[in-house]
Amino acid sequence: MYFFFYFTLSGIFLGAIYSIIALGIVIIYKSTKVFNFAQGHLLMVAVLLGATLSESFGIIGGMILTVAATACIALLLERLTLRPLIGQPLIAGLLMTIALGYVLEGGALMVWGEGLYKYPELFPSEAVSIGSIAIEQEVIWAFVVLAVGFAIFVLFYQKAILGKAMRATAEDHQVSQSMGIRVTHMFSISWVIAAILAYGASIFLGSVSGGHYLNSHLGLKAIPAVLVGGLDSIPGAIVGGLIVGLLESLVTGYLSGELGEVVPFIVLLIVLLIKPYGLFGLVRIERI
Repeated sequence: MYFFFYFTLSGIFLGAIYSIIALGIVIIYKSTKVFNFAQGHLLMVAVLLGATLSESFGIIGGMILTVAATACIALLLERLTLRPLIGQPLIAGLLMTIALGYVLEGGALMVWGEGLYKYPELFPSEAVSIGSIAIEQEVIWAFVVLAVGFAIFVLFYQKAILGKAMRATAEDHQVSQSMGIRVTHMFSISWVIAAILAYGASIFLGSVSGGHYLNSHLGLKAIPAVLVGGLDSIPGAIVGGLIVGLLESLVTGYLSGELGEVVPFIVLLIVLLIKPYGLFGLVRIERI
């Protein structure tokens, strides 16, 4: 039973990271209808920047500079590479995000190399004990941040004027423009929000595993989380991320690490065959 709780807690922590990455993908998709394959690479850049800037400017200064730099990088990527594709087929934007991912990974290799960079210790090292079970504080804080972030985004999209404008932009760009909404501004804002979310995930990932260019591969694991939950669903991103993280941790612990690496994609295949729009996705029927 102890090992079950241990693997479950590990899965919740891993799932929280997947959920935060998935949230960034969903935010961009809800505004632009472009699936951002480079979200994991933004996470990689945020981890590496956080590790190096915190060493030079201290923890607080490094955090401020990292979130600002990550947001600026995302803004430049949207402005210089994706905005010129407005009006083009959606596949062009999707392929562009794949290319951007490789560019970010190559740039990280040139700047930081293949070394592992130590992340500053942001969480107390003492575990919280509940009976005979010790819970690392990273797990607790990851779950708290995920719950608070979920509540904020739900309220943001339901109550805030900007959130409603982003929802309107996702439905129809031309109608949104006719209502006075600056569609291009909505695109930029969605990318900045996704970059901030990538930074949030980087805090927990960096605290556990440090900074490395291979951190970008976590973005691939978040893709099943997005599609399992539903491409346009914020609750789906949370639930999908936790499902994928729990399954990966339990399968890795009880069966094998190799199977744990592929089980998220096995789940993805099953969900796509049974429920193509995901657990919480909006079913759209197009009549010809």
